[in-house]
Amino acid sequence: MRKLLLTIVAVAMAFSLSYAQDELREITTDGTASVLNNDKAMARDVAIQDALRNAVEQVTGAVVSSSTVVENAMTVEDNIYAKAKGYVKAYSVLSEGEADNGMTYNVKIKAQVRAGAIKEDIGDILRGAGNPRLMVLITEQNIGQTQYSGLDVNLNVAENAIMESMRNKGFEFVDQETIERNMRKDKALAAMQGDDQAAAFIGDRAGAEVIITGKSFAKEASGVSDMLGGMKSMQATISVKAINTDDGRVLVSKSQSDKTVHIDEVAGGTKAIEMASNKVADYLADEIVKKFTRGSNTVTLNVTGITDYQMYTDLVNILKYEIRGIKGVSEREVAGSTGLIEVDTKFNSGQLTSELLYKTFPNFRVRIISRTANKINLKLVPRK
Repeated sequence: MRKLLLTIVAVAMAFSLSYAQDELREITTDGTASVLNNDKAMARDVAIQDALRNAVEQVTGAVVSSSTVVENAMTVEDNIYAKAKGYVKAYSVLSEGEADNGMTYNVKIKAQVRAGAIKEDIGDILRGAGNPRLMVLITEQNIGQTQYSGLDVNLNVAENAIMESMRNKGFEFVDQETIERNMRKDKALAAMQGDDQAAAFIGDRAGAEVIITGKSFAKEASGVSDMLGGMKSMQATISVKAINTDDGRVLVSKSQSDKTVHIDEVAGGTKAIEMASNKVADYLADEIVKKFTRGSNTVTLNVTGITDYQMYTDLVNILKYEIRGIKGVSEREVAGSTGLIEVDTKFNSGQLTSELLYKTFPNFRVRIISRTANKINLKLVPRK
């Protein structure tokens, strides 16, 4: 039995996309800065930032082709290099000191760079609002089968045909054969029977942005086989829906039939299913591009434990410049020990929570009190 539906292993998905950063690469590199107005402390900080950026640039060049980096230089600059510190898990200063008669300050660091996060974010950036990641789950009943298939190990004819056709048009599918299929059977069956929310849940856990689900079947056409000189006439019908996994919204639905003749009824049924599936795939490819938009989420941070305005400012600046996935930060209110911040992010609240917990803040710790779909309640705890 196919262990029920595509999904990434539950433990790996516990923190969802935010833990792609666990793929770490250790880089040793240098940084330098000019000493202005004899402010060596400031020069040291700038030199460390320069070294961290150099480390991130090295890893980016290793995990992304040089041509991709060059062709998208401004995009990579604005979204990756500008937030270099957000891609460094930890670093240590190996050596440091003044040079050029006190005119510059040099450092050598060893940094752990989040290669997985860089690859993930560049992939998201380059995809932009174009083709979403897809997953396909279709039950199938060919001639001679007494029940629908769809929970066994191998992909069926309709799934294979749709995936091949849409891949040829530039769509990316989550890996349906190597990912552990351990989703609950009741969710899988509900999705196959038309439950849009169950389908969205499954697709989201598998890392897909759109899930294509439905049924296909083949049958022998009645009353015509005697006229085909021993050949058999087969007819297939496929009915599918494409569902946005973010909100369970049906983007497009389509039913398609096709027929063929063959000496073998099973082979003929297979061919008819494949032909109908290819036509459905052509239609889906056009409609999904028109109707799918990859937007961003607004997550509200309800902050408590603010001891002074500097602590609040530090939090805002780190959100703006050092947390990956954040596109914008709006300060709504700060009064006494509480503050309200709205964050425009590519992540949902759970993924953003993981990023906040992963980040080491210099002067305080972040304690997550609770969260909902669009709000995170957190407390800042000063470091002793």
